[in-house]
Amino acid sequence: MAGKPSKSPSSSTKTTTPTSTLKQRVFRALWSFVWKSMLATLIAVGLYVIYLDAKVSRQFEGNKWQLPVQVYARAMGFYPDQYLSEQEVLWELNRLNYSAVNRISRTGQFVKQGRTITIKRRAFEFYDGAEEATQFTLYFAGQKLTRITNAAGKELSFARLEPMQIARIGNESQQDREFVPLDKFPKTLRDALLVVEDRQFYEHHGVSVVAILRAFYTNLKAGRTVQGGSTLTQQLAKNFYLSRERTLVRKINEAFIALILDFRYSKDEILEAYLNEVYLGQAHNQGVHGMGLAAEFYFAKPVDELEFDQMALLVAMVKGPSYYNPRRYPERVMERRDLVLRLMAENALISTNEYRQALARPIKIQPLKKSLHQAYPGYLELVQRELERRIPDGDVINGGVRVFTYFELQKQAAMESSVEAALPYLEKRADVAELETAMISVNLAKGGVSALVAGRDMRFSGYNRVLDARRTIGSLVKPAVYLNALESSEYSLATLLDDSPIRVSDSQGMTWEPENFDHKFRGSLPLYQAFSQSINIPAVNVGMRLGVDNIADTLQQLGVTQSIPRYPSLLLGSLELSSYEVAQMYATLANDGVYRPLTAISAITNAVGKVLYEHNPSAEPRFSAEAAYMTKYAMKRVTKDGTAKRVNAHFPSLVLAGKTGTSNDLRDSWYAGFDQNTVTVTWVGRDDNKSTGLTGAVGALELYIRYLKQLNPEAIADERPAGIKWAFVNTETGQQAPPGCGTVLQLPIRASQFDPKPRCNRR
Repeated sequence: MAGKPSKSPSSSTKTTTPTSTLKQRVFRALWSFVWKSMLATLIAVGLYVIYLDAKVSRQFEGNKWQLPVQVYARAMGFYPDQYLSEQEVLWELNRLNYSAVNRISRTGQFVKQGRTITIKRRAFEFYDGAEEATQFTLYFAGQKLTRITNAAGKELSFARLEPMQIARIGNESQQDREFVPLDKFPKTLRDALLVVEDRQFYEHHGVSVVAILRAFYTNLKAGRTVQGGSTLTQQLAKNFYLSRERTLVRKINEAFIALILDFRYSKDEILEAYLNEVYLGQAHNQGVHGMGLAAEFYFAKPVDELEFDQMALLVAMVKGPSYYNPRRYPERVMERRDLVLRLMAENALISTNEYRQALARPIKIQPLKKSLHQAYPGYLELVQRELERRIPDGDVINGGVRVFTYFELQKQAAMESSVEAALPYLEKRADVAELETAMISVNLAKGGVSALVAGRDMRFSGYNRVLDARRTIGSLVKPAVYLNALESSEYSLATLLDDSPIRVSDSQGMTWEPENFDHKFRGSLPLYQAFSQSINIPAVNVGMRLGVDNIADTLQQLGVTQSIPRYPSLLLGSLELSSYEVAQMYATLANDGVYRPLTAISAITNAVGKVLYEHNPSAEPRFSAEAAYMTKYAMKRVTKDGTAKRVNAHFPSLVLAGKTGTSNDLRDSWYAGFDQNTVTVTWVGRDDNKSTGLTGAVGALELYIRYLKQLNPEAIADERPAGIKWAFVNTETGQQAPPGCGTVLQLPIRASQFDPKPRCNRR
């Protein structure tokens, strides 16, 4: 049977060989691996970008930096009829680096003409509000400021200078910077930076491909790295978030972060951050970051007062602050600065004439000053203790708080000068070595600590004798004894007190026989004289009659917060107090018995000016106005004809007050004195508690007089209380008497005890 012809296998089906099957499998597996790897990579990159985005946002929108605590002195204020001399104002202007000129053209300048001083004050953000730059004129007559006018001639009731920064307390980052808002940087400085470092800053998206290719070609042609391709945004990314290692991974991270920054934030925000972040040198162990701080560090002026050549120098240093260090390599820096100036002129940032003038200026850099951390260590320790108490949150402090204090530069300088001169003099005079000291001055109106020296080595940041050294106060206790007595109508300044040998026995049968310093006894004498001459026995008699407990209570009302041992020896000052505690006591006495707790800090703000703390001085009357007035009178007699009469010899036209103090064996020499505005406490002694051979009238008083001579003290002008009248008193009888009735003296007495027609009663 005939069939259909059969087809060959090759013509009807395709045969798959083992080789082709293997290739297909490999291809499919490879493709699967590639797309999965790509997907995994994309997911990983995406997750990493999300991580970087969160990291960048968290730091950029939070506290970008650990900023130092900036500490400011008090701002010198002016008001009509103020007790103030031209010399004090000129001294302050000099310390604030104001320039004396014939004609004012910008801020930071003043003109002295006759008895007027015209000042163009810089803008400043005070804790109670920002103030623009302003011009005003001060008019003086005698020792007073009589009037103030503004630039238009209008009378002003108040004006002030900006405060001087006295310290920048660093943090763990070992970086120092002063944050300056973008609009406070001169436009010329901003534009110069962009011309030199990143011309396409406002066009690119954080990374400039053109700049990278240009840098690659230039470096390839030179055979070495001579040009970088990083934008300002990349530089900021590196400084903010990355290390300085030169690796491909770091460069990739830098590019990612730069793209994120450019996507999330405006160009102005990025430029502001860069201007405040850029590294521009080293100040001791602290890195100098930002154009704002660099302007102060190199030129001692705010960034908005920089000249064109100074702007160019800072921009020049961006390339390498170590290589272009103006203190070490002035010629190298000059060459680079001149290049920047040429670029500024070519790009019309400055005129040809301005370019030539700037080019002709030499490089003038401020000498490298001692670290601000070491400038006033004793005072700053007090500030730090108070700051930690007021603001316990460390993150807030590291956010760049600004601390405004009651520190007065002129008083501090005078105090340091008196210590430097007086201690060697006293050592030679008393033939003693290793004398130490503690001094503190307090502004009476606010209770603000205005100056403090913690020891002989005034730059040593260690043992603070003002705050921590408790020494026996001796006769400094006597004002508390007599103040307590004068609170009672039983006593007056004329009351006769017994000065004869006394023996005191306590409940345990222990006997105490106090003596006078000169080992003499006077029988009887009026209270004011026993006070001014600092005679021991009358003070003991009064104190024992009033009760030791009452005297201890009076000390606590004056401001002593520690526990007080209530033994009879307290009446002669066996109590140990620090100079700070003594200053609190005497501030209450000088304030007419009104207690104000002492403080160094007037206000604290955060980096954006929000007030975190403001000192509102409380005034708590703790003693009667009559008792305080009579006590102050007796303290004036101390300086007039008492143990501190040397004060009157040096300041015969001024009414001043004070009290000397000396502990047993002449171990401690004290003086607490005050004028109308300031209480100052001085202690001289030895750390080993050995004898100094110095009484308070010889040792501590020497430092006080030298200190006061450098200042402009104002005489005490007490307002007589309604409950006080002045009367003639016979000093032998202690009774009121008409003039001519024996030895009479005019004394303040209680109005309730005043006799308008006294009789002459002699002994």
